[in-house]
Amino acid sequence: MIYLDESGNLGFGERADKYFTLAAIIAREPDQVKRCIKRTREQKLPKKYKQIPELKFHNSSQTIRERVLKCLSKSDNEIAYVILRKEQVYPYLREERATLYNYMSGMLLSKIIKLYNLTGPLNLVIDKSLYNSQRDNFDNYLTWKASALGVSLNPFHPDSQQELGVQAVDYVAGAINHMYCGYGTHYYNIIEGKISILIDLFDGKGKDCVVNPSLLRPIRLRAASSFSGRSYNTT
Repeated sequence: MIYLDESGNLGFGERADKYFTLAAIIAREPDQVKRCIKRTREQKLPKKYKQIPELKFHNSSQTIRERVLKCLSKSDNEIAYVILRKEQVYPYLREERATLYNYMSGMLLSKIIKLYNLTGPLNLVIDKSLYNSQRDNFDNYLTWKASALGVSLNPFHPDSQQELGVQAVDYVAGAINHMYCGYGTHYYNIIEGKISILIDLFDGKGKDCVVNPSLLRPIRLRAASSFSGRSYNTT
């Protein structure tokens, strides 16, 4: 199981962030990932957070961010991410945001499959933010990339308000982007020990590296039937 989410945007205006992050949680134990959000919500929180339908990195306090990230850092799951240095993107690509997003997603997914030596069906869970042809293009492109590596991909696009795994990876992406944008390393340091793969575009001509080789242990993939819509979201 892989949860995927982004932080920042692919805008290139004067006020736009300089970085865009796409992060993945490689979930050996999906229940552990979801439990980090569930337990955080069950703890005593200020009233304003109880009224928010979905906790996200950007709308959370330092305490909540730390709770979620520390929980993830103690779980048997890993993190991979790709960071885009937007100032280095070719001008002609800046208007092709969907293509750029798909390219980054495909690169990250391919690297995970190769380095973890994944086989069999793979569930990819991503926030319901793509629609119609954009979603079809995304699914088709990533399915093709996975198929070329011998993996059958099953993309799912649930509402993040209902999918706790997607909420969890939002905190991971937020923590990473927070550091690159110059706001400090505090949150990044919490999860740094769980980062197995880093792809840096385009520092050093698309530099990529294995951050922690000891994390690249074989993963037993679950069948697609383990993702069962509403019942999956609430466990």
